[in-house]
Formats: sequence, C-alpha cells, structure tokens
Amino acid sequence: MSSPLPDHPPKRQRTVEGSCWACKQRRVKCDLQKPACRRCLASNSECCYDKVLLRWDARRSRTTQVPSPTVGALSFQTPLAVTEKKALDYFRGRLWPLLSTSDQPCQPPMSAAMQSQPVLQAACIFAEAHRAMNNRAGSNQALINRRVQCLAGIRSCLVDNSVPRSALQALLLAVLLLYHSDGFVDCLQPYASTQSHHAGVVAIVNSLGGFESVFKEVNQETSMLLSEFATTDVLNAILRGSRPSFSHVVWGDIEAGPVWWDTARHGSVTFASVFGVMTELAHYAQDVKQADAPITNRVDYFEHALHPAYTSSKDFTAPDMKDPYDDEGSQKAAVYSQALCRAFQYAAKIFLYRAVCCLPASHVLVQQYVHACLACITSMEIDSKAHNCTLFPLYVAGAHALDPIRRRNVSERLDAVQHGLGFESVLAIRQALDQLWQSDQQLSWTETFQNLAQGTLVL
Repeated sequence: MSSPLPDHPPKRQRTVEGSCWACKQRRVKCDLQKPACRRCLASNSECCYDKVLLRWDARRSRTTQVPSPTVGALSFQTPLAVTEKKALDYFRGRLWPLLSTSDQPCQPPMSAAMQSQPVLQAACIFAEAHRAMNNRAGSNQALINRRVQCLAGIRSCLVDNSVPRSALQALLLAVLLLYHSDGFVDCLQPYASTQSHHAGVVAIVNSLGGFESVFKEVNQETSMLLSEFATTDVLNAILRGSRPSFSHVVWGDIEAGPVWWDTARHGSVTFASVFGVMTELAHYAQDVKQADAPITNRVDYFEHALHPAYTSSKDFTAPDMKDPYDDEGSQKAAVYSQALCRAFQYAAKIFLYRAVCCLPASHVLVQQYVHACLACITSMEIDSKAHNCTLFPLYVAGAHALDPIRRRNVSERLDAVQHGLGFESVLAIRQALDQLWQSDQQLSWTETFQNLAQGTLVL
C-alpha cells in the first residue's frame, strides 16, 4: 500500500480586480466592501482603494548602493544594477546639460529616479539610446526590452483611475523623458513612439488640471521638460500645418518655472513672449485655413508682435545673478541668446508670409527674413549652447534658401549642431533638406516640410 501523499498548503486565491491595497499586498481575496473591507476590519488594518502597486522585475545580481550627490542633503540607498548606475551617470553628466541653453540648468531628476521606477527606467532608456547612437552601435535588444517593460509598467498604472496625484506626476516625468528620447534620439527608428508619448503627456496634464495647475505642483525638472515639450509642440505644429495642443496664454505659467532657455530679458522681449505669439499665430493659421477668415488686420498685428528686439548688454537682465556681464563669457552668452531669440522671430515671420499670406518662397519678403534669420545663426559660435537650439530657424530658413552658398552654410551649421548634440533629429532634418533641395520645386508651406520623419522633434 502506498504511503499517503504529503499535505500541500492550500493555493492562495487570486486577488480580485479593484481590491484594496492591503488585500493586494497579502494576495488574498477582497470582498470590495467600502469604506473598509471585512478582512481589514478584522485585522484592524488601513483599508485603501486609491493606491496603485507599481511592479517591475527586481534585479538581484550585480547591484550596488548609489547615493545621489546632486540633490543636496538627500541621500538615497536604492539598489541599482551596474548598467542602471552607468546609465544614470551618463544621463546626469552628458545628456541632461544638452537639454538647456543655460550654463546652470536645474538639477537632473536623480531624486525622482531613485523614488519612481518608471522615471528610473525612462532616464536609463534616454541615456542608453543616446550613448548607443553616438557609439554607432546597432540594434540593442536589451534596450528594446527595457522600453517594452517601461511602457507596460506606465500603462498598467494609468489603467487605474484612482492613481494618486504624486504617482501621476512621476508618470508625467517618465513620459516626458520617453517623448524627448524618441523625438530627439530615436526618431528614425521603427519603434519610435513620439506621437503616442505626446498624447500621453497631454492626457496626464489634463487629468492633473491643466498647465496652470501642473506648474504649481511639479518639481523643477518636470517644469523644465514641460517647457521643452510645449516648445516642440508649437514648433512641430507650425512645420506640419496643424494646431498646437494648448492656448498661447499658458506661456505665462511656463515662464514662471525653470525653462530650457536662457531667462535673460531682451528689452521687453522674452523667449516665452515670442513662443506665445508663435502659438497664437499657429492657431490663427489654422483658423484661416479652415474658415477662410480675413487676414489683413491680424497680419499687421503679428508683424508688429514679431518685430525683433535690438538691445545692448546694459539692457539685459538675468535673475539670480548679481552681475551677469562681468566677464567675456557671460557677455557672449547674452549676445547669443538675443541672436537665438531673433532667429525664432524671423522664422515665425517666414511662416506668417508663407502659410498665412501664401507668398511664394522666392518673394522678396520671404527672402528678406531668410537672410536675416541665417545672419543671426551664423553670428553665434558653433560650440555655444544657444547654437545647439537653432534647429527650427535653421530648418525653416534652409528650406527657403535659394542660394547654393547659403544652403551650404545651413549644412555646415547642422553638422556643427549634430557634433554638439549627437541627436538623430538633426540627421532627420538634414535628410529632409537634402531631398527638398534636390527637387527644387515651388511648394506650399506644408509640402515644404512633408519629408520630415513623422516622429522627429525640432527645437
């Protein structure tokens, strides 16, 4: 007679969808009673239904304890894989400074990465993608797997409508990092999801109460990335002949926090005021296109609003700096910042005359601002941080440059920007311009930029 089988412990019941936090942690069946389930009442536990458990595969090998010296007195002891530590070091030292023209940008999101797995994954993806591109590495399956894992984790969190605001703000930062990673570094790759990330950012911002509410709550690094998101949203809407995702009035809220541009004032003009006018102009161009609205009076308004500011160094003001022009480097930075601001104004005027007034590329008004725009850009030293942010005016002016010499100058400037940034978006712009110059046809504004890869961000 065979011996009896040993007793096996009973199988745990699967958790019920919508279970309270305590039952999810204990992996037991919840009766879903509110305000407190019977299990929590019996065990005198806190019963909470409005939390989300974030799950990622734990890495158990080759871990190290990494403090974060860049976030002041805070010290984190989160176990990180060696590859994650290297990626964060690269992100902090090499990649984050490229996202701002300021010599002293706000601190990178190291604190958020240590506290939120989605932010950690997104920062590592951004860093590893940039390093792989600049090392001319081929397809990295480990990086692709990390992307899939990160996206799956974010989506699983967003499925639950009761995600706490703090967790939602962390997810916003993670999606912003993925948006810029795909749009700047991986825009020519088949897996680039720039538009999906864009929709995700807009959805999260709206769920948090809109830009005005978000900018009052989020940390500095999220605020800075949102300023970059808003800028690329407007500039790409202009290039593709679509409507921006928000109103021009949000730029006042954006300017109140850390931003990607130099915050020096150029007389009465700031970058935020220029981008606000460009947002208003992009909306108006769509109104004209869809409703055949009259344009005469509004054209006069935009011409005046985009009139470039010329100021001396005495007219510059820079917050948080006692005397920003006490050395040659600061004076150059101020001059280049002003030149960059004017280049955006000139590019916006080209858009006004081409997309709203429907003037041909060869028209004297268009060519006047093409030459002025390129003169501003060529006045900057190619290794300056302001020069790295000239892609939009370079692309707009280059697409309307009729002189082979000016086209060659545009190509040389794009090569210099690519050397400084190492972004795939620069290569995408270069490819689009080469195709445009080879065809050498008279095209409408939208047709002029239709060859740009769909996922490319231009800034």
